[in-house]
Amino acid sequence: MAMGNGQGSDGRKPEAMDANMTDSDENQQKSKESDNVSNSPNAKANGNFAQMNDNIKASAVQLKEKALNIHEKIQRRHVLVITSTLAAILAIVIVVTGCYAFWDSKYGEQRNYQQLQSLAQKPVGMTKNGGLPAFKASDYNPGAPSVDLYVDYFCPGCAVVEQDLFRPIKDMMDAKQINLYIHPINFLDSKTKNHYSTRAASAVAYVASHQPERLFDFSTALYDKTYQPSKKDNREVSDQEIINQAIKAGVKKDVAKKSTKGTYTDYVEKATKYTSRRRELYVTMQDQFRFSTPTICINGKMWQYRQLHTLDDVKPTFIHSLGLHREQVGDPKVMPAIGAHGEAIPIQQKYL
Repeated sequence: MAMGNGQGSDGRKPEAMDANMTDSDENQQKSKESDNVSNSPNAKANGNFAQMNDNIKASAVQLKEKALNIHEKIQRRHVLVITSTLAAILAIVIVVTGCYAFWDSKYGEQRNYQQLQSLAQKPVGMTKNGGLPAFKASDYNPGAPSVDLYVDYFCPGCAVVEQDLFRPIKDMMDAKQINLYIHPINFLDSKTKNHYSTRAASAVAYVASHQPERLFDFSTALYDKTYQPSKKDNREVSDQEIINQAIKAGVKKDVAKKSTKGTYTDYVEKATKYTSRRRELYVTMQDQFRFSTPTICINGKMWQYRQLHTLDDVKPTFIHSLGLHREQVGDPKVMPAIGAHGEAIPIQQKYL
């Protein structure tokens, strides 16, 4: 029989069947063990920890992004606040500046005038507008025209005009045909060495206070071609040089020596500030409407010599504007036709 041969009904050997059964059992056992491991408390804890770690990382990224967004918003707010603050400050500055400019243009001249009037030490005989009489009080002629010369002693144009007018003005002063006033200005001071404009003007004010009859001579001596510093040769002028020019002009030595002590520096500063604000003295210079030297006034109104063809026409036109003929200059019997209050006679067309 087949079974006697030691084989089963399916033709396999019993040993083989047992082996197959053993492998199957082992696989099943491993699967169970694996399931047991994966379902063990430690495994579950490890999985949960890993999940928590991932969640924490994700939360950290989100928090970082939120923090960056908040930081950017704060920065934008800071920029906006700073910008708004600066804009507000700028607006305030513009408004304040505009208000001050308006106030200064309207009341600046009056303020400077008051400062000039309240000087602690005024030059003797100083007029209300800062003029210095170039004559003794006893020589004042109430019926004669007043002539005001506004000059800076560093100004080259002043030198030309004053030297050209020196002789007729001197002759008219001696004949009491005019009352002359000098206005020393220092608006060119910043262009000079060692504040020459201020120092020279202060010296002029000192001479005006102590020896006024020599004031015009001294003023003109400061424009001597061999002495006056220029823009090309802006040398430093010593006090002794100023003293020497005063002595040459007939100023007493003791007066000349004391003239350079700076006694009237404050007067020069205040007079210049006031004068430079007087719009009735403004002219158009280099496309600017402003005060300039030399400026000449006749009976309080500016004489527009700048309309002339050349500066050589200043002398004859000046004489004519006062109402005199050339041969009448220096004649005490003849007074200028315009008198003490009349306007200057218009400049003749041939000089324009």
